[in-house]
Amino acid sequence: MTPNRARVQVYDAEPIARSIRETFQARPVKERIELPFKWPTRMQHVGDSVGVAYASDKWRDDGDYEIYKHIAESRNRALCAPGFLHLYEEQSEAWPTLGPVVSFEDDIAMPKEFAVLAYFEEANLILHSRSVRGVAEFAKNPADDVVVKVLVKHGVLGASKIRWSDVDKKAKDQPFLFVYTEPSRSDPGGVHMIIVGEELDIEKDGIVG
Repeated sequence: MTPNRARVQVYDAEPIARSIRETFQARPVKERIELPFKWPTRMQHVGDSVGVAYASDKWRDDGDYEIYKHIAESRNRALCAPGFLHLYEEQSEAWPTLGPVVSFEDDIAMPKEFAVLAYFEEANLILHSRSVRGVAEFAKNPADDVVVKVLVKHGVLGASKIRWSDVDKKAKDQPFLFVYTEPSRSDPGGVHMIIVGEELDIEKDGIVG
């Protein structure tokens, strides 16, 4: 899958995308599809992801989907497009979020190609709940942290790597997950959420870390 070139620096990642897809599905890649959306130039670190559920036909016949859920084994940070999160009951208004805005325009090289993993079912996030001297934090009392369920209609789970080695030759390129939708009459489509962690990875047994 290939998002169109934006102002965000991109690199040719087809071998990485192919490897991730074939590792995850345990079968050869069948097709390459070009998508019209672009990588967002900015996203907000709204909190942490503690779980991601998805529907996949890996280890099964094509189209025979089963729900799997990855429970975070390490810290996985959740970045969302500004204004993406809404209350389920009040979807016309964006839910206020706290957290720093991350720019993808400068030194971060994003992949031109990525692997489609599965249909997205839900993500479970712990959102930043307070701001201390301008820095977003979680509640001081862990009991006050609420895990919210994030649903995305027609969401798809993708994966690739951020190429930190372009910035520092000694740095390790970092796998990440993201949720996107394809354009439709009711949805412009695009990347809505990125999940990244130092131990997060995609292996033959599924998502780990």
